[in-house]
Amino acid sequence: MLRTLRLAVGAAVLFAASTALAQAPGTDLFPLKAKSKWVYKVADQEVTVVVAGTEKFNNEDVTKLDTMVGGQVKASELYAVKADGIYRVKVKDDKIEPPVKILQLPPAKGASWKIDSKVGAQTVKGEFKITEDKAKVKVGAGEFDAVQVEGTDLDVAGTKTTVKQWFVPGKGIVKIEYVLQGTPSTLELKEYVEGK
Repeated sequence: MLRTLRLAVGAAVLFAASTALAQAPGTDLFPLKAKSKWVYKVADQEVTVVVAGTEKFNNEDVTKLDTMVGGQVKASELYAVKADGIYRVKVKDDKIEPPVKILQLPPAKGASWKIDSKVGAQTVKGEFKITEDKAKVKVGAGEFDAVQVEGTDLDVAGTKTTVKQWFVPGKGIVKIEYVLQGTPSTLELKEYVEGK
């Protein structure tokens, strides 16, 4: 159980499972409002992601997300919103070089983009693709039409990984399915509370 939770938190941090954030120029598919909170169900545990604020990173305005388990921050990530997409630029203390695009803007079914980055000393390579722009998805927080993004043959530090993410307008990421070290896991949104 603890191993599953660790894998879930690790994958969430690496891929975007933990998500959302202070409304800046961006998209409602990845809302960026200060103090917004997402509560995800992972097996029989909960993972909470909170918009912790904005800061400067490499002369860019970025948004910080804290991922918490049991009320304690386990990891922080920085995201940048650009005209062509949402980018993860830092995980914990590790700069992502170049940043990893997690969602293309504007989203279009069939669009794909390659990634070849370093997260600290680890490499992340592969390709993401928008497989659906009106996928039906049902989670604890409700049933939605979503933009579905898949990375089916990713290489994370020498380990083959797959990840699927569902982005919903006004909610952000509502579901993530992934396989990490041969172990499948799912994060599903239980509750979203928009910040003020």
